[in-house]
Amino acid sequence: MNRDQYLQMRRTGQYDLGWFYQYFLENKDNNRPTPPFEMFQQAFNMYFQMNGPTILEVLDKKMEVTKIENQQGQLIYIK
Repeated sequence: MNRDQYLQMRRTGQYDLGWFYQYFLENKDNNRPTPPFEMFQQAFNMYFQMNGPTILEVLDKKMEVTKIENQQGQLIYIK
């Protein structure tokens, strides 16, 4: 996946569902069927609302992101 694209999404807070879908396709279990984008979009939106910070934390580690947050957990710097 494109790390620069991920960093841009993290900086702006504007998350591209197409990027997450592509990430899902590249990392999913090949024995499982691939859901159509529309189905992924509905499920991921709901899941992201409930677990967004956890999802981003996992991806930050995978993308080897360096970040600084304030005491409230708001992103100050990311590279």
